[in-house]
Amino acid sequence: MKKLMKIDINGKEFDVSDGITVQNLIDELKLDIKSTAVAVNKTIVSKSGYREFLLNENDKVDLVTIAPGG
Repeated sequence: MKKLMKIDINGKEFDVSDGITVQNLIDELKLDIKSTAVAVNKTIVSKSGYREFLLNENDKVDLVTIAPGG
């Protein structure tokens, strides 16, 4: 049985698997990595660090998806 932890994503509380990375979170939410910017506790996470950046209980995650348009 997976242990869950609570994190805040864009102001809403979510239960996620303990030990989840930013990359795992983006995959679970089915977001496009190329157009998604991430900050954890107000610190921007570089795309090159998504696979290694572990989220912790009560982290505040801000996800911004850039939509193409004109």
